This record gives sequence, C-alpha cells and structure tokens, in this order.
Amino acid sequence: MKKVLIIEDERISAIRLEKLIHEIDDTIKVDGPLTSVSEVIEHLHHHNDYDLIFADIRLSDGDVFTAFQAIMPDSFVIFTTAYDEYAMQAIKHHGIDYLLKPIDEKELQQAMQKTSLCAKGNTEQVREVINGIVHYKERLVVYKGDELIPLQVSDILYFVKDGRGVSCMTTEGEQYHMHNTTMQDLEEHLNPDKFFRLNRQYLIHIIALQRITSYFNSKLKVRLLHCKDDEILVSKERGVLFKKWLEQ
Repeated sequence: MKKVLIIEDERISAIRLEKLIHEIDDTIKVDGPLTSVSEVIEHLHHHNDYDLIFADIRLSDGDVFTAFQAIMPDSFVIFTTAYDEYAMQAIKHHGIDYLLKPIDEKELQQAMQKTSLCAKGNTEQVREVINGIVHYKERLVVYKGDELIPLQVSDILYFVKDGRGVSCMTTEGEQYHMHNTTMQDLEEHLNPDKFFRLNRQYLIHIIALQRITSYFNSKLKVRLLHCKDDEILVSKERGVLFKKWLEQ
C-alpha cells in the first residue's frame, strides 16, 4: 500500500487518522484531508489512483455519496462515521468496510490489511450503496405562463437548454419551462440509470430515444420523440459513455 486519501471535514479527526496510519506504516503517502463534496469531485477528476480512501459520510456541503455519484473512486473505500446509522446499515449490507469514530487503531490495522490482500477496489459495492441511499427526484414543478404544474419525472422525455433557459418535453408532447434550474442541477438530482446528458443542450430520458445513427468523425446522431431538432449530435468522447449507459 503506497497512497491513501483522507476525506474528512473534522480537522482533529483527520489529523488523528493520518497519525494512526503512519504508526501502522510510515512509508504510506497520505493526501488530504478533503473537506467538501466539490473538493472531492475536483480532486478525483485529476487524482484517482489511490490504493485506499477513507471517507467520512457527512462533509461540509453534503454527503460523500453525492461526490461519488459524480466520479466513482477506482480504489478501495472504507467509510468512517460517528452517527449515520441508516447509511452504515446499507454499507454493512453490501459488505463494505467501515470504521466508527473515534477510530480504534487495531480495527484500522485490520481494515488496511484486509484491503491490501484484495486485487481490486469495491467500486460496484459502493455504487450499490449509493443507489440504495440516494433519493432521486420523482416530481418537478414546471411552468406554463403563470401556472405552476407538478410533473412526474417518469413522464418527461427530455430537457433542453435554449436561449430562454431550460424547458422539458413530456410524453404527451407538451413543452414546459423551468425556472431557476440548470442542466447541472438536473443531472445531480435525476436517476443516472434513466437520464443521460447527450451534450450541452440535451438531457434525455431513456424512453425518449427514437433512433441512433453513426455520424461523421465517430460522432452519433440522435433522434428523440416529440423533438423537431434532427441535428442532435453526441461527441466521440460522450458517445463511448452513451453506449455504456445504453447497455446497463
């Protein structure tokens, strides 16, 4: 074991954990602590090559599961917490290691030895925990003139960004505007198993797909139900992710 990352918003807890790690093995390089969801996302985008990550569940701006939704760690994750009983039950159910605060040195050593004997991380287990804990939006409030209308997310085909902001199209072919909403907000709060961001303009529900064809320079062209735009393109890079999403 060579590199470890600490995700922890309590300074004293982070210092103590690093001290315990070095008492077990002083050759380990310890990075962190990262203290917020945004910081974790940014860091893992550039540095996702750790042997082990210790992740507190509650951070300064949310929970660590939100960060892992955005970018899944490639390494083993051991969760740490002092009080999140609901999350710990889900973690234990999926066989992931966790440590209760204050962390016991012997338990820490056992957890580190256990992960060092395994050939790969617990990415799929972490994803299962996230899917079991994270609650995605089932309804959204949309606007038609001065009228506010609650819509079931399952009835929305796609979201589109234009000069006026963001609007959505329903399975009935009705278009509604959305106030104070960004595509990024929608991505974070909608189930990624059902919704995919094709490009800057379109975020689609799986049921919206009508036709997918190959296009110039390894791009894809997508045709959507109830959509007049017949030039919806997916870049080569996004196309790889798009195909993986379709095969889930």
